[in-house]
Amino acid sequence: MIRFLRLLILCLPLVMAAQAWAQDAVSNYEAEWNSTAARAEAAIESNAASTMVMETLRAELVAQREDAARLEREARERVFPLEEQLDALGPPPEDGVSEDADVAKRREELQKAIDAARAPMLIAQAEFRRADGLIKEIDTLIRTRFSESLTRVGVSPLNPVHWPEALKSVNTYVLRLWEDTSEILSRDTNKVALKTKAPLALLFAIVGIWMLMGIRRGFSGFLQRALSFGGDKPTLWIQALASLARLIVPTAGAVALILAFRISGLEGAWSRPILDVMPLIALAIIVSMWLGRSVFGVEGEVKSFLGTTEEVAKAGLRVSLTLGVMLALAYLIDAVSAQGQFTSATEAVLFYPIFIVTSLALFRLAFILKNRTSATDHDSETAVQSLGGLVWRVLLLVAVAAPVLATIGYLQAARYLTFPTILTLGLLASLRVVYDFFRTLLDHFIELEGRESRRDQLRLIPVFIGFTISLLAIPVIALIWGARTSDLSETWRWINEGISIGESQFSLSDLLIFIVVFAIGYTITRMLQKTVRNSVLPKTRIDTGGRAAILSGLGYAGIFLSALAAISATGLDLSSLAIVAGALSVGIGFGLQNIVSNFVSGIILLIERPIKEGDWIAAGGTEGIVRKISVRATLIDTFDRRAVIIPNTDLIAGSVTNYTSPDKTGRVRIPIGVAYGTDAEAVKKVLLEIAEANPLTLKYPAPQVIFQGFGASSLDFEIRLFLRDINEMLNVKSDINFEIIRRFKESGFEIPFNQNDVTLTNIDEVAGAVVRILESGRPAKTKSKPDIVEDTGESE
Repeated sequence: MIRFLRLLILCLPLVMAAQAWAQDAVSNYEAEWNSTAARAEAAIESNAASTMVMETLRAELVAQREDAARLEREARERVFPLEEQLDALGPPPEDGVSEDADVAKRREELQKAIDAARAPMLIAQAEFRRADGLIKEIDTLIRTRFSESLTRVGVSPLNPVHWPEALKSVNTYVLRLWEDTSEILSRDTNKVALKTKAPLALLFAIVGIWMLMGIRRGFSGFLQRALSFGGDKPTLWIQALASLARLIVPTAGAVALILAFRISGLEGAWSRPILDVMPLIALAIIVSMWLGRSVFGVEGEVKSFLGTTEEVAKAGLRVSLTLGVMLALAYLIDAVSAQGQFTSATEAVLFYPIFIVTSLALFRLAFILKNRTSATDHDSETAVQSLGGLVWRVLLLVAVAAPVLATIGYLQAARYLTFPTILTLGLLASLRVVYDFFRTLLDHFIELEGRESRRDQLRLIPVFIGFTISLLAIPVIALIWGARTSDLSETWRWINEGISIGESQFSLSDLLIFIVVFAIGYTITRMLQKTVRNSVLPKTRIDTGGRAAILSGLGYAGIFLSALAAISATGLDLSSLAIVAGALSVGIGFGLQNIVSNFVSGIILLIERPIKEGDWIAAGGTEGIVRKISVRATLIDTFDRRAVIIPNTDLIAGSVTNYTSPDKTGRVRIPIGVAYGTDAEAVKKVLLEIAEANPLTLKYPAPQVIFQGFGASSLDFEIRLFLRDINEMLNVKSDINFEIIRRFKESGFEIPFNQNDVTLTNIDEVAGAVVRILESGRPAKTKSKPDIVEDTGESE
């Protein structure tokens, strides 16, 4: 104990130095934290700062919150060993009980050190909560501003008073753009630079125009012919690559044109905004055309998932291109408006034609989707077609609401409905095209490997791909419909922080670790089972049931160990949940006692193996072959080809007849009778010869013929023989019965059968009645009834 105290005393200066460093670090941060928090509180209270300024303050608060969380973790790590040292000294003595002076002194020093170490931790916690609260207030303020902008009423674009202003603003911008470009070209330095850069710029421009116009369609056709290697018809894989080339080549052409303009040096103050937004404009038009061809299918290209006709496909392509052009014009107007400082009235007038054209395009697209959904049989309707039914209704709503809102003066609300709808349609179509591309890639791989049998094994891969793509699309859709990147980062932080389980935190990363570790353990278990089944067990003399029990035991043990390893890898401390788990186990035990009983019975069946897979058993009125023994129930295939599931408890607690245990040998009894007067010894000899002649009869024990006794009309014998395989019992009985008939016929033995003699006591009266019936054609009454009377169905 003294040595232990000396060691603690030697470590105390180091701990105190670390505490002092932590306090200094917190003090250095505290002044900066207070300054940032004060500025944020003032901005929130005044509500006068712009949204951009509020976002900047929010970013500073997020950094402050992260620093506070880091310092809190570091302080907690310093407090934890001190608390362990204090716990090592044991509980403090009760009142009136003395304690060793050294121990008491050490306890006091440790308590002071803990209090000192907790001080920076508490300060960091307070600053964390303060920053987190201010971040939430800023988020609420920004969302409120966004909502107010959607409900703010402006001018109506149909008011002719605002048209001249809009025309003048556009004309002014065009003039300033022309003047700016002319001024750039008039400078001598720019002329020299232009002559130097002109060849390279011209080369990029020619290549860009060639990619956009000259080989837009020819390149994809050339790619199809090249990849098909002279085949008559390109496969879906080749068509998918050609469709992808139709997206990549024009995009590269647009990039080349933009680079040509930038290289030329003609960029000015008024052309720079247009040039900056030009990639978005080009991408909107190119992608819309590509999606129109991929989704609807045009001129024999990649087969569309909508399965439309050629006429509808062309209409769909026009709609898609129209939506892309309208989105590109919106990008252009936003850039020009910001540079030219257009008024809200000018923006309303400029955007109104875009709303009208977009509304008409959405109407057309909605009716295309409606007709396609209506033509689908509801019984065979897929999830994608169900989504199409929802989409066309939403499109009709947007197509009506957006122009109406713009007409009234709600410009921002109309923008919020129109352009996110276009982007969402593009995203959904892109996801479906990407999904179809991966499915085509998988089909091509299966076809290339020549393994059609693996198609069923890989059928879950497209489902996994679709789920992954949909999951990745969620944040993109959120950004499209107004979510900020800070909202997504805040959501991601909340997911990573996770939930508290006992004294531990369980986050998304812990969940991923749990899944990965468990998946690795599960895979190793399956590989071990496969190795044992294919390489180890065939070299042993263990029967089929024993092999199944070993494989099942390996599987359950592997899954259990994988779960334990996954829990340990996440660092979860479930000790604090022991009391709760104990309380819940009582209630769960009453509710699941049958399941637990079946589980335990299944373990007993696998260990003791009173029955095994492949056995022929009879239990509880059910007779058949055991196909599978699981931990809850046993599957039996009856001889009527029906599957019967019997709980394991019934097999343990009830009576079970196992015809094939310990081996497949079994005895068969075949009764036979002969007529009285037949030579009994001769019958015995023939029956023994028949039994011994069957190939499945065992020579030891030897077959027997038993003279059972004297029956009502026969001498009763019984053949008793043992078979090598009791499963062939019915076939053996049938073969022996056929052989008995043949040999008895040859030997002149008679097999008796029941005979009934009928005696009529009043035969004379019956004969007279029959004669009278024949003469008169009607029944006559007799004085007495015979023993057997035929009912004529007539009433007297």
